[in-house]
Amino acid sequence: MSGQSAVSDPQHAARLLRALSSFREESRFCDAHLVLEGEEIPVQKNILAAASPYIR
Repeated sequence: MSGQSAVSDPQHAARLLRALSSFREESRFCDAHLVLEGEEIPVQKNILAAASPYIR
């Protein structure tokens, strides 16, 4: 196989974020919980770390 090819999909980021959101809503792949004002929220630590320098 010679050379490389690239595929561009302008909707990729939006689909990825929707999938990650649905995983959280369904508590899939969640490996931690945040407790805010007595409410427990399932989260994914890798997503928190990617989104917040405070968590890193």
